[in-house]
Amino acid sequence: MIPTYSGLEPLRIFPGSNFVNIGERTNVTGSAAFRKLIKNGNYDEAVSVARQQVENGAQVIDVNLDEGMIDGVEAMTKFLNLIAA
Repeated sequence: MIPTYSGLEPLRIFPGSNFVNIGERTNVTGSAAFRKLIKNGNYDEAVSVARQQVENGAQVIDVNLDEGMIDGVEAMTKFLNLIAA
């Protein structure tokens, strides 16, 4: 079985795949700067963080907006719609 992940484009990882680059900066628990952007509603800058990771070679972006002071469902919906646009 070949693992397939979906997003805007499918990503298939084959046995010969040596490395998958995962962007981790769009994670409110792992990045204080990203958390501040989301808490302040600065989604344009937050999208820039995601875009920069892709431009630097990320094949997958780890998006985590689960934080006690943020409405995670609302924030995730808004952020994912913006990065998909």
